[in-house]
Amino acid sequence: MKIFRYVFLLMAISHATLAQSQEAGTDTLATFGVKGLCGMCKNRIESTVAAEGIHFISWSSKAQALTVRYDKNKQSLQGIAQKVAAAGHDNDLVTAKDEVYSTLPECCLYRDPEQSVHDGEVAPDLTGIVLREDEKGRFDPLENASVVWMQSKRGSTTNAEGIFSLNKAGKENKLIISYTGYATDTISWREGETIMVVLNRAGTLENVVISSRQRSAYIRRADAVRTQVMTSKELYKAACCNLSESFETNPVVDVSYTDAVSGAKQIQLLGLSSAYTQLTVENMPGPRGLALPMGLNYIPGTWIESIQLNKGTGSVANGFESIAGQINVEMHKPETADRLFANVYVNSMGKTDLNLNLAAKVGKHWSSIVLLHDAFLYNKMDFNKDGYRDLPTGNLFTLANKWQYTGDNGWASQIGFKVLTDRKTGGEIAFDEDEHKGSTQYYGLGFNTNRYEGFAKLGYVFPEQKYKSIGLQVSGFTHDSKSYYGQTNYNALQDNLY
Repeated sequence: MKIFRYVFLLMAISHATLAQSQEAGTDTLATFGVKGLCGMCKNRIESTVAAEGIHFISWSSKAQALTVRYDKNKQSLQGIAQKVAAAGHDNDLVTAKDEVYSTLPECCLYRDPEQSVHDGEVAPDLTGIVLREDEKGRFDPLENASVVWMQSKRGSTTNAEGIFSLNKAGKENKLIISYTGYATDTISWREGETIMVVLNRAGTLENVVISSRQRSAYIRRADAVRTQVMTSKELYKAACCNLSESFETNPVVDVSYTDAVSGAKQIQLLGLSSAYTQLTVENMPGPRGLALPMGLNYIPGTWIESIQLNKGTGSVANGFESIAGQINVEMHKPETADRLFANVYVNSMGKTDLNLNLAAKVGKHWSSIVLLHDAFLYNKMDFNKDGYRDLPTGNLFTLANKWQYTGDNGWASQIGFKVLTDRKTGGEIAFDEDEHKGSTQYYGLGFNTNRYEGFAKLGYVFPEQKYKSIGLQVSGFTHDSKSYYGQTNYNALQDNLY
């Protein structure tokens, strides 16, 4: 391994006169021996040296050395050594005067020849410092760098000042010095040396690509309420054609026909019919009232982004129907939906679905999506040969447009509308609406439904407290249904405001 830069510094505890330094620009890094014993010595030495042009100071009692980084245009190594000696501490360059040394506290009198240890600590065999060079050529200590003997793997780590100390392990003399993000260095050590190592940054890491795959259906563990989520991947398994058919692959929800004539479907949770299950669209009331029998057919599958399902009694925050459970449908969002999506479905009976989704970003804060769905069946199917159509024939057309605003100041809003027309005819195969409606010759039924919906959402998230928000949701619809069963007419009109 290549050693970026290292310098051996001789630091005999007795009188030594050599100081080595490394330079980077006008900054100079130097280490030289300075005598001392305790924490008071450390504070005295470092505070004495601190001055303009001094960028880093660290004195180690174990190493008996002072490491300093200074601007050579403002300071000199000799001047720094003189300041240290003037404070009463002998060093490799200048010896303190006796009258100054004698004024030191008793615990700091390092010249006592009998005092080879301090506070019960034995001087280590090896001391040193590990540094790094930043982009501007300045040297900084590396804390928690690993220093180990090559063979025994015994070692230590550097402290906040980059200093480490080790005891010799047998006859080993090679050290491995490493730090995350830097090239590992291997150096040789000789008895009596103090080591200073500057680690070089490792080469740039290659890009790391993290990929994940979400299950098509999962239970959200973080929610207080046990909620099953069906993503769009789950809906792909049942590509046709509306919300009622989206549950065919899910064992939790049972979907069945309410009767064999109208083709209306209902969902069942916990054995209870649709009337006891709350159906919401983006957390606002979904089909209810007059729309309940055919409501599952009114939400196209290609409009759905995900479905959240909760079995059992739920919250009444968005309605009163949640006795058996709650089903919330999330539609495609303008800012995340595909810009263009077209879909055509045709089955063996001739049932055809045409779908078109268009999404666009308008300006910096606005985005919009247009959703089109047209489903029709005109073949009169009678597989069981009972003389009645297995499914009503006719056309269901629905159009939706949604606008979304996301501001920089915490405000967000949505506004949209939906238009639906449903024209269906059922009954006997021979029944013709224009000729037999209201007569007793053939039994027939028909639907003529017009439904208009609108909604608006306004919300504010407090910028300083993201967990706090306030919002207003408003929705309304008018549902006009004119239908007949044989000779009986059913005309109904429902207006709703939420």
